[in-house]
Amino acid sequence: MRKRTWLQTRRWLFALAILLACGHALADADADYAELLALFGEFRSIVPPERVDGVPDYSEAAMSARFDKLEALRARLDAIDDSDWPIGRRVDYTLVLAEMRGLEFQHKVVRPWARDPAFYSTTNLGFGPKMDGAMAIPTPPLDDSEASELETRLAAVPAVLAAARRNLKHPRGDLARLGITQKRIEVNVYTRLADDLQADRPALARRARAAAEATREFMQWLESIEADLPAHGGVGRDNYNWLLKHVLLFPYSWEDMQVIGQREYERSLVFLKLEEHRHADIPMIEPATTMAEFERRRADADRDLLEFLERKNIMTVPEWLEPPEPEGPYILPADRDPLKPGPFEAPIDRHFFREAEDRDPRPLRAHNLPGHLLDSLMLARDDRPIRGERRLFFISGTRAEGWAFYLEELIQQTGFLEGRPKAREINYILQAKRAARVLPELRLHDNSWTYDEALESLTSRTPYWMGPDDAIARFDLELYLRQPGYGIGYYVGKVQLESLFAEVALQRERDFSLKAFHDEFLAAGVMPISLIRWEMTGDGAQIEAMRDAPPL
Repeated sequence: MRKRTWLQTRRWLFALAILLACGHALADADADYAELLALFGEFRSIVPPERVDGVPDYSEAAMSARFDKLEALRARLDAIDDSDWPIGRRVDYTLVLAEMRGLEFQHKVVRPWARDPAFYSTTNLGFGPKMDGAMAIPTPPLDDSEASELETRLAAVPAVLAAARRNLKHPRGDLARLGITQKRIEVNVYTRLADDLQADRPALARRARAAAEATREFMQWLESIEADLPAHGGVGRDNYNWLLKHVLLFPYSWEDMQVIGQREYERSLVFLKLEEHRHADIPMIEPATTMAEFERRRADADRDLLEFLERKNIMTVPEWLEPPEPEGPYILPADRDPLKPGPFEAPIDRHFFREAEDRDPRPLRAHNLPGHLLDSLMLARDDRPIRGERRLFFISGTRAEGWAFYLEELIQQTGFLEGRPKAREINYILQAKRAARVLPELRLHDNSWTYDEALESLTSRTPYWMGPDDAIARFDLELYLRQPGYGIGYYVGKVQLESLFAEVALQRERDFSLKAFHDEFLAAGVMPISLIRWEMTGDGAQIEAMRDAPPL
């Protein structure tokens, strides 16, 4: 065996030292990532409030204690240096940071437990953000286990609403009025539940009536104070911009979106009128008038849509993405009011989305089937320890709504609606409506418009099918006031996705593949598009600016 020279030995020792150093660095990085995972778990554990006798504790003392825990966790997160980590792990770090800042924003700005009476929804009927532990209303008959759980939850309702009155130190007028509408429906829900339980479980029926009475008293208290409350419920423009940039990781400001929203609104109206001009001699499709006809149209649309996406190599359609069982029209919280007639009981009262879907469901099925349903099923299959979790504080909202809305225009531009001229018009009506709601959210949150002023803007600027009392318009604006970032997420989220599309297309030139782009985009996970952009392009400058936040 030939002996090494002194120079060879020195080179070998140097290489060994490098390998050992790299090994230590990798071990340190793995230890830091393990600390990030532990921090994430600890953080998620403090988000739900403590419970006292079955009542979530949103008192000032409890919220102050939770904020102290948050600050301790943030200090530990700040001590982790992820600058040398691979991009995928840096994305995970940024998600944890964004969620911690989301909870900080809740404590310092939104404070729904002190400002928003609608936050204390004891039923999970779909009223936007709500307190922890809101109950799903079961359908009798109930087995003993179901009855026992329901009794515990019903028994807590009077105490929950009594605590709410103590906690609501700074209620706002617009938010109180939304709470009154919500409570009126919950009174009817609890009353109907009591009637349904009376024969088989009279003791449980008494609990339901007590819950209805406590809800009615809370509603009456709100009615007695709402006229004297400060009207506006927005977070303020500076806070809104901080949220967009440092929690939602969104690259556009309030000011940017005012311009973008107006331009997109004008574009949608122009294209709508061009379509109407092309097909002026063809009448608009009549809406379905029975549930059977509605479900037939929807089933046809779902089948055709998935086949088209696969056949045209637009995106991979997983075998587990199957159209849902018949589910009926789009359900709003107000539709769950037992005093309201069924969707096809005469006279049929259609809100805006039903006016569209009852005629041709294809545009909205693109939004909901390869959009929201695919996202939900992918997330359920995503076992990555951080990004595979459902995001808190609407952090992935602009990604979810932007993708779903992007699909509506995609089917228009790729030919799915060829031969369906009125479906193309419906698509542009939907686009105009989505663009028309950008400005109301912005004005609600800079506190220059009240809820009623925002409602007037949305309903008057939507071209068709939206009167001043449209249920969708009212529901939308409730969400946008109570969940900042929701209303702008559809249209401006789509604009952000299109920006990424253009950037990747320019990078790949002739090698660009529509299917590969969509598959890569979806594989990244349900998280902010700015993070997906970082992974797909390698450019982290946008995210670095978002991570460096001034004090709130």
